[in-house]
Amino acid sequence: MVVVDIRNFFVVRNVELIEATDDFIYYAEEKNEEGHNNLFLLEYNRKSGVERLITNYSLDDPTFVQHIFSVNEYILIIMENGSNSVWIIAVDKNSGEETSRNQIHCIGRFFDCKALDQFHVLIYTVETEESVDIFRGYKEITGSACIVYMYDLENNKKYFVKNNLIGKIMADGLKVFDNHLGRQLILLDQYGDASLKEKCYKESRWISIDIKDNVWTCSLEDFINGVKSQSDKINLKNIFTAGIDGMARFISMDDNYVYFRVHHFPTGSEKICCYDKNSSEISTVCELSKLEPDSNEYYYIDSNAAKIYKIKNNGDYTDIVGVLNSNINASYESRFGSLLGCIENRFIICKKEMYDSSEGYRYEYITIYDSELSTEETFDCKCSIKNNTVILY
Repeated sequence: MVVVDIRNFFVVRNVELIEATDDFIYYAEEKNEEGHNNLFLLEYNRKSGVERLITNYSLDDPTFVQHIFSVNEYILIIMENGSNSVWIIAVDKNSGEETSRNQIHCIGRFFDCKALDQFHVLIYTVETEESVDIFRGYKEITGSACIVYMYDLENNKKYFVKNNLIGKIMADGLKVFDNHLGRQLILLDQYGDASLKEKCYKESRWISIDIKDNVWTCSLEDFINGVKSQSDKINLKNIFTAGIDGMARFISMDDNYVYFRVHHFPTGSEKICCYDKNSSEISTVCELSKLEPDSNEYYYIDSNAAKIYKIKNNGDYTDIVGVLNSNINASYESRFGSLLGCIENRFIICKKEMYDSSEGYRYEYITIYDSELSTEETFDCKCSIKNNTVILY
């Protein structure tokens, strides 16, 4: 395990981690200087321990919100204030220079966004009072409450996304990964949340519509070219389907696999399946044993690390057993707080939050517990876990 502590660099801990690699950590810090709000994009060199300012911006309008993505050599900043106007800025990580800065206007108001790669961004909009009729008609035709645009930073051009599925599944339902064929796109077309899907199964005798969870994949290049040609068709491949009697939900992915939690309602059985990014094969990784209602047990899914743990609260102590991609079998004091993750089947990282009503400030305490040596270390800060690295900030 490696602990990287970058707290000393911050005057005020209003920090957003953007990306952590083996060599660098990229983050944004927003702070007030002489009555002016500023946004700083920063790089921390893990080998030299040196912080470098990439660039900074003056945030003159406090109504604007920043959505920041790191893609290859660029940092993309989408700035919006909930209106129909969106600023899209691309910054070169090495030089700090802006390679693109443009304002685009859309129908409706900003709702969500997704960076597909360093040159293409999806913008989702929803209705306003002025556009109610447009959105109502659009939903009647497509079934989607959102209008989606794709913006091309290289050509400074905005495209309307005609495929209805993209607006239906929203930005969080799009996952990007790389394999030997290039960059790929996964589309998670799931029917409602888990409780709604199970409710539909229980009431299936009165339901006539086709209720399914579908997982689709396609090459990102094909998707982008399809949008640019204004086609409403995407060359999709179905890799997973669960009908009304079951559920398949994305949980995480690592370098080689995409993981899904699969639930079969008639038997109550649950298992974890994986999709091989290169071979496209689907296999079962493990079964999830059924938990008794009063057992104080639950499954904790660490979506960042593609790991699953079985947790049991025993009062003063909590048991943790690795289920997916982990072999840990240990106990730790419940006073450490809620579990964040586990590294090297040994180091348990927990977070405890405390709220000071007099100051109106929420404190976070991070505890790293060594389950082999039974030692602990606590930090007053936030943290992020990336592979075998704990970043304190």
